[in-house]
Amino acid sequence: MAEKILAYVQHEGIVTRDAERSKDFYMKLLDLKVLPRPPLVSKGYWLGIEPTVFPQIHIIQSDLPVPGPEAEINPRVRHTCFAVADYDAVKARMQRLGIKHVENKQANGTMQLLCNDPDGHTLEFQRLTS
Repeated sequence: MAEKILAYVQHEGIVTRDAERSKDFYMKLLDLKVLPRPPLVSKGYWLGIEPTVFPQIHIIQSDLPVPGPEAEINPRVRHTCFAVADYDAVKARMQRLGIKHVENKQANGTMQLLCNDPDGHTLEFQRLTS
């Protein structure tokens, strides 16, 4: 039997042009809060449920390239997928917040809900399976 290498995703680092805007987006969409963050060179935020609960979103303000707000919502580009306990609630929250999104049925029947963050990074949401 192969040795287990990965245990879980600890955090997703997301590059942004505007840390405040990204923080607000992720907090509203995912109901996260600002977590303690050590003094780092770049401006940003660590977001999550609690400091010891993972995964977390690490917002990194930078001049590095981002897809851009006009980027297509597309599951075939680099993206992050979150398993969510209440898929319909996430969809309703996107609608309530006016977040443009698409819903696709994959070949295996799994539904995927996709949106982009303000910098054009694609996010995917699927129902939590047991």
